[in-house]
Amino acid sequence: MASGGAPTISAGDLEKYGYCPLNWWRSLGTSDGLGPETVEGERRHEEVAAELKGIEVHEIRAKESERMVMYFAVAATIVAVFGMAFFTPASVQITQILIIVALIWILAAVFFLYRAETLVTREQKLYAERTIVVFSIVAGIIAGVAVSFRETDPSLAQATVGAAVGWLVGASWFLVRSLKSLEVARSAREKHRVGDAAIPYVDSEVEKPKLFASKRHGLTGRPDAVLLAGEVHVPVEVKTGRTPRGPLFSHILQIAAYCLLMEEEFGKPPPYGIIRYDRASHEIEYNDDLRKMVLGKMDEMRTALARGGGVHRNHNRPGKCAGCSRREGCPERLA
Repeated sequence: MASGGAPTISAGDLEKYGYCPLNWWRSLGTSDGLGPETVEGERRHEEVAAELKGIEVHEIRAKESERMVMYFAVAATIVAVFGMAFFTPASVQITQILIIVALIWILAAVFFLYRAETLVTREQKLYAERTIVVFSIVAGIIAGVAVSFRETDPSLAQATVGAAVGWLVGASWFLVRSLKSLEVARSAREKHRVGDAAIPYVDSEVEKPKLFASKRHGLTGRPDAVLLAGEVHVPVEVKTGRTPRGPLFSHILQIAAYCLLMEEEFGKPPPYGIIRYDRASHEIEYNDDLRKMVLGKMDEMRTALARGGGVHRNHNRPGKCAGCSRREGCPERLA
């Protein structure tokens, strides 16, 4: 309940009311009228949710794999360098030069490892991590070559080189794994047009994440996703049906409700909310006028609830009735 005892309204109900008040009224307390369009829409929403969640999963996997690349490459270098202690040098000058070069590459990798922890942006960290990987692998290769110059004890030399190569193979496997995970994440980001923003929240019927709620306004809702753009939480609503020529009023009303919930939850209003259709994306500016419109529509809905009905169709478009999931049995349907 809202402050003062008024009934709570969901952002989804606001969307239905904006589409047609009768659609909203006939949906109250029932699941009747949910046609195949709605069922298909819910299925596609779950697919989108899985893909959005997969972005974070694959990026975490890529980061873990990159760490393993570095560890394996460094281990290969250490094995190769320490393996030299088993032999009497056949070519001291060449070996020492290669050892020094390998150590320089390792020190460079350690420097970039430290540097990566001090960087701020995702792009800078990604660049530093790639540099660490390259420096570590090159160091391992150089050290392995250095060991190959040891000829006094061929069996120990071969064993050490074999161990170093084994570690480098492991590093290469994790590098491939990292690149594949990053490609999957990148493709999903491009498909859903989320840029480089973090995605701290994704709605899903399976997991049922946090329900955002405003006690002051008596409003609840779960946006399809929330992007973290700097310090601002931007709600995203994904629409899986046809792509209209412009954002529909009911969808604008719904995303505005989510913006209001973000403002209440995090104490800072988002500058906009995002409506994504299959072939278009719209940033809806969130301002005082839109906020007042949301609160005004909620007042209308509560008035209808208090008087027990009295809502009517708000349009004269047969095509809209034809696409309504609750058209069956509607007393004012046009098609």
